[in-house]
Amino acid sequence: MQVADIEFRNAPSEIRRFNYERTSLITAELTKGTSLDDALNLVIRELERFDFPEDYGYHIGGELESRKESFGGMQRAVVIAILLVFAVLVLQFNSYIQPLIIFTAIPLAVVGSIYALLLAGQTFSFTAFIGLTSLIGIVINNAIMLVDYTNWLRKEGVTKIEALRIAGETRFTPIILTTLTTVGGLLPLTLQGGDLWAPMGWTIIGGLLVSTFLTLLVVPVLYSFVVRD
Repeated sequence: MQVADIEFRNAPSEIRRFNYERTSLITAELTKGTSLDDALNLVIRELERFDFPEDYGYHIGGELESRKESFGGMQRAVVIAILLVFAVLVLQFNSYIQPLIIFTAIPLAVVGSIYALLLAGQTFSFTAFIGLTSLIGIVINNAIMLVDYTNWLRKEGVTKIEALRIAGETRFTPIILTTLTTVGGLLPLTLQGGDLWAPMGWTIIGGLLVSTFLTLLVVPVLYSFVVRD
């Protein structure tokens, strides 16, 4: 007994689902010289203008989705790392004020990184976030060198202002040389790294250059005003 009529029809070779809903996948590659954010902004702008039928919509996946997930994990890791560093500095200096002075180097580095990315025409990608994380450790180390040596001089009986002056003069050359060697080592990666590694290089270079010179000014000034004689 025949219960169905058999016939040939066109049908999808594969059925994809996302969150239990039937979907169609559209992929694309970026042309050379086009950033991911620029391309996605154009695509999303057109998608928002499009009048989708009922029960239809869109979801952006791929690199953008992976970047958001990675950023979320990295942000938590950075916050935990900063809190741990702060705790270690509190134990080292036996003070809450001096670690806060040292941490002023972080926003200075962030400002330098943002300007470097803007001047280079790069976006704040995942690799740039990794570079910023590495940069935080470097700039904090420079500030620690200044504050720690100043404290040592004061224990030897030197006045606060004189200790700051001597510490600045003594640590100036090591800090500058460390900065220049780091920048020099990153230049090949920055100039030849393409869209993947160039943002990380510019982030570290810009943040390091700006924070190095400003740290030598801002940290001693804050120390002189905040730390008691």
